[in-house]
Amino acid sequence: MLYPYALLVDGDGRRFVDEGRATVDEQYEDMARRILALPGRRAWVVGDQRLFDLPRFDDIVQTTEAPVSATTVEELASAIGVPPAQLRATIDDYNAAVQPGPFDPLRLDGKAAPGALPPKSNWANPVDRPPYVAWPLECSNVFTFGGLATDLDGRVLSRDDAPIPGLYAAGEITGLYHGKYTGATSVLRGLVFGRLAGRHAARYLAGLASP
Repeated sequence: MLYPYALLVDGDGRRFVDEGRATVDEQYEDMARRILALPGRRAWVVGDQRLFDLPRFDDIVQTTEAPVSATTVEELASAIGVPPAQLRATIDDYNAAVQPGPFDPLRLDGKAAPGALPPKSNWANPVDRPPYVAWPLECSNVFTFGGLATDLDGRVLSRDDAPIPGLYAAGEITGLYHGKYTGATSVLRGLVFGRLAGRHAARYLAGLASP
């Protein structure tokens, strides 16, 4: 959850996205696809000591692993295996484009770096307070896009849309999302359709409902 407040660079030490265009919940599915398209399927979250001042930092970073740390940008680049001169140029270009204004990590604050390549829309603080830090960022599939078809009772449907007797599904396994995932909605769908599926399963086992 940290990358909107930092920089994301690829294996060549170049930024490739607007890290601050939206909150994580609004953009992380698209961000995952962009990272998966990179050589090595890995990006690096790069920043400085300002990151540790973020409220609830431990909840934001979501790892107990210490970052790679270095006193200079060039040393950090060597430690994470990206070209030092390019990472230095990337950070210098970005820092020069950062506009003044109040930084507010709790909302889209409009503190931007419009002249950077690519521009950054929000949460644009300079990266100039060593030690510099970096975390690897990789992606994995954690829920289903597409998934199983179900009816309003949570019954899994066959290819001809007929309920499969005794087979139910709810939540993420039933799919739905494509292109954007709205945070917490899979939990709500699991709650609602899990209850509906449970009710129908109980009636089915009691002989009070059709398969």
